[in-house]
Amino acid sequence: MCDLEHNVQLKNVQQGEVFNYSTILLKGDLANPCCGGKFRIVSDNSQSVPFSVAIEKAVGSEGESKQVIRKFRILLRLSPGEHQYTVQYCSTQTCVRLVYTAPERRFTVAPVYIICKGHSGRYQSSENDAHNDSEHACRKITLAIELLQCLYAEKLHEHGFGRKTFALEAPCRPFYAELQWAQSTTMTEDALWHRFAGELVHRKHYDMERVKVVGFLSSTHFEGISDGDYSYENIRKRTTGHAALGGGGLALFGTGCLYTWPSTLETVCDALLSEQPIDCAKLLDDSNYRRTYGGCFATTLGSVCHEMGHTFDLGHTPDGSIMGDGFDAIDNVFVGAAGGRALGANGPKRLIATKPGGLAGRLTQLKRPGEVLRQRLEAKQNDGVFFAPTSALTLSYHRWFNDARKGGGGVSMNFDNTTRTVSCNGSSIVLVELRSTDSGMMQKCWTFQEQQQSRPISFTLPRLANLPDLTLFAVDTEGSILKIDLNSINQA
Repeated sequence: MCDLEHNVQLKNVQQGEVFNYSTILLKGDLANPCCGGKFRIVSDNSQSVPFSVAIEKAVGSEGESKQVIRKFRILLRLSPGEHQYTVQYCSTQTCVRLVYTAPERRFTVAPVYIICKGHSGRYQSSENDAHNDSEHACRKITLAIELLQCLYAEKLHEHGFGRKTFALEAPCRPFYAELQWAQSTTMTEDALWHRFAGELVHRKHYDMERVKVVGFLSSTHFEGISDGDYSYENIRKRTTGHAALGGGGLALFGTGCLYTWPSTLETVCDALLSEQPIDCAKLLDDSNYRRTYGGCFATTLGSVCHEMGHTFDLGHTPDGSIMGDGFDAIDNVFVGAAGGRALGANGPKRLIATKPGGLAGRLTQLKRPGEVLRQRLEAKQNDGVFFAPTSALTLSYHRWFNDARKGGGGVSMNFDNTTRTVSCNGSSIVLVELRSTDSGMMQKCWTFQEQQQSRPISFTLPRLANLPDLTLFAVDTEGSILKIDLNSINQA
């Protein structure tokens, strides 16, 4: 204990708040932190609770008479039911009562660890890592998907839709593929995606009508850099079994950077803040040129978030959002400014792959957010990581983000090629987008908010010169999705 007058205030949760996912994010202010002060969290049965904490770093000088306020973020795992959680710091504490209730969901997400025939199931890691087997891989993957449950919920909450998120079918488990390991090393990521998507459908391990699969290929292999060229292009040339593609019912990823991922909640913030340099001569670096373990974890987790967005029918957006080029900074969500860099500082511009093959298209150069958007985000005290409004609106009505009682009641949408009109049967329209067929980039959109007196049951597209190059995307109030390639429409 010390003589300083501390105070801990939680800013983003309410007493009695109900959560439908177990790993949550607490944001707050800490007054007068001390050198020896540490956080501890206990529940109402006096048991310690798993958590991870990040406190922002000091900036500039601190006057002796001025109270020092530091922001903190805590990742906390809730126990089922209603419990009081006491957040302790040095000599002070604050209590909050929170409720965790598992959601009733028909539509779920299943993380899997894909092991090809002939492969050991061990992912590539440092030479002294004896814990790179399938069991530890599944722990890391389950934790990562739980973090993304939290992230999706927080980002929808910031848009005013409540903390909606997807539900897990089960913790990550191995999936033993029919594909031979030797053959997989010769395949492109597009070919790997189609192969495993086909296997999942054919072998019927999951009901692909109601389950989105997030797959991680155990046999990703990086041969190392010996010529001094550490560009991402050269790194990719020396990597086999790599993928970062999402669409339809599958998001597929390599495991070349799984060695940077934590396996316990308590170590998440430290993993994101890790400045340990990557030995690029031996290990894969996918950190958007940050070349640290923390940067690699952040970028690859952000990539999973982005590609999962495609499985939830999100297109690309021309901004610095998660579905733009903003996913590299995903660490800001969980550690805020504790990393010591400006919020929203995403590093170099990058090329982002869209969905594979026939699902979307090719590589697209994405732009930075405009100054107006940046100022609006800062005014809202955001962390610089966000979904564009159209993406958030789509997710808020998506069947994977709502309980089993919503949607699926035979409601459908139709498109009349002659009149170019979207019409609903028993529902109304929430969103209509026109996306580039090649890149999946949103070009134009029309939204119909709940505040309006009545949403339309039909919508006619205006006449546009480039309709043959676009795909129509629409969402209704029941979560039905309509996608139409407008290439077939004859211009009048």
